[in-house]
Amino acid sequence: MFSYDGLTSPERELWDAFPQGRRVDLRTGVAADDRAAGGVRWGPGRTVRAAVVVALLLGANAAQPGAVAGLRLAGARLTGRLDLAGAEVGHALWLEDCWFEEAVDLLGASTRTLVITGSRIPGVEAYAARIEGTLDLRRSEVERLGSSPFNHVSTALSLSDARVTGGLLLDGAEISAPGGWAVAAGGLVMEGGLTCRGGFAVRGKCGCRGRSCRADCSCEGPSC
Repeated sequence: MFSYDGLTSPERELWDAFPQGRRVDLRTGVAADDRAAGGVRWGPGRTVRAAVVVALLLGANAAQPGAVAGLRLAGARLTGRLDLAGAEVGHALWLEDCWFEEAVDLLGASTRTLVITGSRIPGVEAYAARIEGTLDLRRSEVERLGSSPFNHVSTALSLSDARVTGGLLLDGAEISAPGGWAVAAGGLVMEGGLTCRGGFAVRGKCGCRGRSCRADCSCEGPSC
């Protein structure tokens, strides 16, 4: 558990904003400095520990009456692992133009809408996750995870046996695992649509055997 006094300045800003769902924007406004690919060089003023994000999503700072809590963060360098494996998350998560030091772990989690756009992520593990809403990875670069008990070959985006009640948005995303699985989605159930337009690219194998999609699929680029 975190004490408020132990938080850094950007973490305190995020902590205070969470109960009302206000966005914290750490971007400079200079395009060259705000590209997520260069986030490894962002300093303390743009760094947030992933564990703080997890703590907020799991109820560390209660919502205020009359407000809808949510985590909205832009332009941050997230250190450590965003580990929500097995968690029940009752708040939406919106991350934009962020750089992740480690993978996002949603193994067996139950979440609301999950938005990670324009970001650089070293893998998303969402095996058997249930997402009540949209999974939005537009314009993000998702790289390979290491192997896991469920994916013995390195995988960038693991959605096997997951369920998404909204849409899966991959427009402009680049999902890369050369020599491994870019997308592993056997048994994926989607109740909304799938879109992968606007420069969508996959590098590696894409497996969606058994996928069930009850709405439209609109793709431009390599097909799953």
